[in-house]
Amino acid sequence: MRNKMILDKIVKWTIASMLVVSFHGSLFSESDDDKVGSAAFKFLNIQTDARGASLGGLAAQATGASALFWNPAGIAGSGGIGFTAGMTQWLVETQVMNAGFVMPMMGGAVGVSLVSVNYGDMMKSGWAGTTEFVFEPNQGKFTASDMSLQASYGRNLSDKFSIGGTGKMLTQNIDDVSISGMAFDIGTQFNTGYRGIKMGAAISNFGPDIDSQAPEDAAYAEYPAMSLPMTFSFGVIGEAVPGLNAGLNILKQADMGQELIVNGEYNISLASLRFSYNLNNPQQNMAVGAGVNVAGISANFSMTMTKHFDSVMRFGIGYSL
Repeated sequence: MRNKMILDKIVKWTIASMLVVSFHGSLFSESDDDKVGSAAFKFLNIQTDARGASLGGLAAQATGASALFWNPAGIAGSGGIGFTAGMTQWLVETQVMNAGFVMPMMGGAVGVSLVSVNYGDMMKSGWAGTTEFVFEPNQGKFTASDMSLQASYGRNLSDKFSIGGTGKMLTQNIDDVSISGMAFDIGTQFNTGYRGIKMGAAISNFGPDIDSQAPEDAAYAEYPAMSLPMTFSFGVIGEAVPGLNAGLNILKQADMGQELIVNGEYNISLASLRFSYNLNNPQQNMAVGAGVNVAGISANFSMTMTKHFDSVMRFGIGYSL
């Protein structure tokens, strides 16, 4: 009887997930080619959390403060205060910092988080002169940065099912030009209670289009407002053998093709070893990582291999009561 009830719940959640997938298909109805290069705040698609990056995503099993960057439904089960912070050495000397804080409140859990991107100094180049234009490659330097300030809320609707949402205030600065906007995430998680099988889905970075800030000139009239880098993620994970969790993530960004990622996490006492392989992205197809957790204090490291650049390194620390 119990197994039948579990099976019924799995079927119901699967049907709900299929409806979400269908909804996501309508959201991404435009072809990938139509959206390439047209998304604003693309930094929102950078994976910042070390553990999640090594597993190719945490839609199904994100918990505590780290869930703020993957699936806000994961903060719902927070029984106490949690904190996380991390650094990503991104491509071409770009650094990404993230931090998050979560605590039980309002019948669920609330969290605040920050993502900050520093692109470093970049060389200016352009046309110079008034009568005879000459292209000069070095006209000083300029800086660029991105930031997302986020507030989240998650709540358990039952002992198996949780839901959560996030609101984001976005800013981007390039030299003396800046734009701002808002974005939202919504996610769900379901714990089947059978063999550690968990499922999760999230739609991230949706919201109103962003003004491109193009000059008010007829030559720029063809530049429309830019859309946000909306992303759909779905994950399922379960216990393959004692100590080893294996899973599958599906990732679809509005301006990219769909990606399938297989992963595994092996827990040895206080330590964990992690691995993921992206079946559809030859540019960044493999990631590995490790972590330790002692008395609520965790430290994580991950490395994502790239085809044409140096490997992406991520480091993170966390604490939970």
